Amino acid sequence: MKRIVLLPSILLLCVLIFSSCSRDYFQVKSFKDKTSDHQSIAILPVEMVLSGLKPFDLSKEDIQKQEEAESKAFQISIHNELRKKRENTKKGPHITMQKPATTVKLIEEKMSVRESWDKSPEEMAELLGVDAVVKTRIEKKRYFSDLASYGIDVASKVIGLLAKNLPVFLAGQDLKKSNDIYGRYELLDGETGEILWSISQEKAANYKRPADEVIDGLNEQAVKSFPYKKKRK
Repeated sequence: MKRIVLLPSILLLCVLIFSSCSRDYFQVKSFKDKTSDHQSIAILPVEMVLSGLKPFDLSKEDIQKQEEAESKAFQISIHNELRKKRENTKKGPHITMQKPATTVKLIEEKMSVRESWDKSPEEMAELLGVDAVVKTRIEKKRYFSDLASYGIDVASKVIGLLAKNLPVFLAGQDLKKSNDIYGRYELLDGETGEILWSISQEKAANYKRPADEVIDGLNEQAVKSFPYKKKRK
């Protein structure tokens, strides 16, 4: 009798878990033809947008440093998730991916990470010497205070102020509510700027969890449908 009672409950729980994340997917129909000569891609530093309440004690410069640190963390995470997908499945993506450190180095020789957010895919692809770029925009409700797992140090002042302002961030916000983080990922042709693949998703985020778990979890879901699935001869 207990099994009969528990089964509907388990099914309901599964429905609630999966309904907490909505997705919108696109891939151009002629993807294979349009990418037949592609050899390499680069994941650009991610554009970060805060939709929640900003910390009162952080200066404009502190906020910009924090956002650029998170931009690099998301970029590294996307690259890592794509690499894991390639290593763990036969589907790929089978395309050369420029290392995030190389991408950032080339960008910072010409501009800031923040400035790169507004550049065209054609300009960025030429600068980086790749055939296509992955451009991402992340909108979320608060900053992450710990990015050490990505090899990124956030100033102790910033970490302290973020921790101090945590109750303010969470005031009036229900962490169980869906759509705490919105992400849009686009694969753009380096010559034409055309969108070859894109996915948008909204997901609940528990900010009490380590930053890498939240960030990697979001990106893992996003790259599941990433193309370049067959090796080229």
